[in-house]
Amino acid sequence: MRLLYLYPEEWTGKRAREVHTLSTCAALAQSGIEVTLVTAGGLREAQEQLRDVAGTQPVPRMQIVALSRRLGPIRSATIFQRHFHQWRSQQPRFDWAYIIHLKAAAMLVHEHVLPYAYEAHEIFAQTPQKSGARQSKLHELEREVLIGASLRLATSAPLAKALSRWFVLPNDFKIVPNAGQEPLDQTVSASDGPFVYAGSIADWKGLDTVILASREARLPLKIVGGTTEEWRRLGRELDTTGIEWHPRVPLAELPQALSGARAGLIPTNTETPSGKYSCPMKLFDYARCGLPVISTALPSLQSLDTDSWCEQVAEPTQEVWAKALNNFRYEKSHGEAARAWAGEHTWARRAELLKRAFGM
Repeated sequence: MRLLYLYPEEWTGKRAREVHTLSTCAALAQSGIEVTLVTAGGLREAQEQLRDVAGTQPVPRMQIVALSRRLGPIRSATIFQRHFHQWRSQQPRFDWAYIIHLKAAAMLVHEHVLPYAYEAHEIFAQTPQKSGARQSKLHELEREVLIGASLRLATSAPLAKALSRWFVLPNDFKIVPNAGQEPLDQTVSASDGPFVYAGSIADWKGLDTVILASREARLPLKIVGGTTEEWRRLGRELDTTGIEWHPRVPLAELPQALSGARAGLIPTNTETPSGKYSCPMKLFDYARCGLPVISTALPSLQSLDTDSWCEQVAEPTQEVWAKALNNFRYEKSHGEAARAWAGEHTWARRAELLKRAFGM
């Protein structure tokens, strides 16, 4: 099988969805599928990141192609699409295309004989737009992409159900959750360490809630993520005195950054689209390191069997989170359970689920 993974964004080497994309492609290639990942530039960044997620570069049966979206000072999806069509006309036939972006589907419209799989991570039409017309256009585009897909995938059952209702579609999605790397040989957690949050600094992440909660509970907090400017900006909004902060680290260095923590935190706001539907990748990062987890009670956790090592906070408020932090009791066995769970939710396992979805 020859698979074309179309990612029509410029690669930055910093986004979680890039890790997801590279890890999925590498795992599929290592399972025997010929995978070609096409991006809008960023070849060097993608190749460097591939070494982080796969432990090697290149990966047999995997090719990365970076096509320009620039014409002089101009950058646009139209320029990339023209280059993509030129490149595609010179390639052997692919069996499937794989996309996670709506605009990627539009670029495949002329490929009437090439079926595509669409993997949903969110409902784009629920993202507020500047005008009603743009909101309607986005809704219709997402609906067309879903209808046109030969295979519909979703990262959680709540997301599949919501998409089916929102766009009046049959709920025939294949549920394929996110995944993580192989578990470490031993846990890196410690009973006397700080609570740790690893991830981006964004409003919907609930970071302000755990900062205030840790201060109320008088417990140590460590944050790994963001840039110096983002951290300074947050410091102008909240009192971050006494919090240990480190900027975002490459995936390969994350276990060291998490070492010595007593538990990983996922305070995602459940009222956001990500909180309602997504399966956070940091869950898998914490688990492979043997960190117990305290998380907002995200719907996506309901079918992941994490109860033995992941405590859930029912109400994502400062008071409830402070109580959860105070009541947390570290048990090394919880870390071992997390590592065992991580071993069942690897990218290799995800590749097998995807192959079944493709009928292989």
